[in-house]
Amino acid sequence: MSIGQKIREIRLMQKLTLKEIASQTDLSIPFLSQLERNKCNATMGSLRKIADVLNVHPSAFFDYNEAEQPAAQNNNLFTYYDLSQQVAGAFKPLKVSIEPNEQISKPIAHKGAEFVYCLSGTLTVVVADENYHLQPQQSLMYEATKPHYWYNHSDDTVTFLVVNEN
Repeated sequence: MSIGQKIREIRLMQKLTLKEIASQTDLSIPFLSQLERNKCNATMGSLRKIADVLNVHPSAFFDYNEAEQPAAQNNNLFTYYDLSQQVAGAFKPLKVSIEPNEQISKPIAHKGAEFVYCLSGTLTVVVADENYHLQPQQSLMYEATKPHYWYNHSDDTVTFLVVNEN
């Protein structure tokens, strides 16, 4: 099942309209409709906004077959792997890869805290107005309620772990 189909399924189970989702996310109804019909891609920021309105973790939109298969890809610019083995819990561990000279999304903010641990490459994390450049084996924990996003300013793929609250 595609990301759009999952969003639609969860939205309908909760008896919410596209208009209700749009008004709470600042995303347009046409965009949401296209997303549900797999006519466009969404940034992780948009998926996070939709997930917050639906009271689910963004990973609920992805199918997970095996730990080594990507849970989601966006135009081959980033890849997410679910490390939870589908065990429900208070937090969600993900492995993320960002291609060279790319970013995950525009700044986003959501409830809870977030922990990032760099595995390879140089990961730039921006939290509010602070820039952090993480090298392998360096980590950062921050309040996810502050606007934040991840960059890869290097010529190599960056891989890191992120753990956030459900």
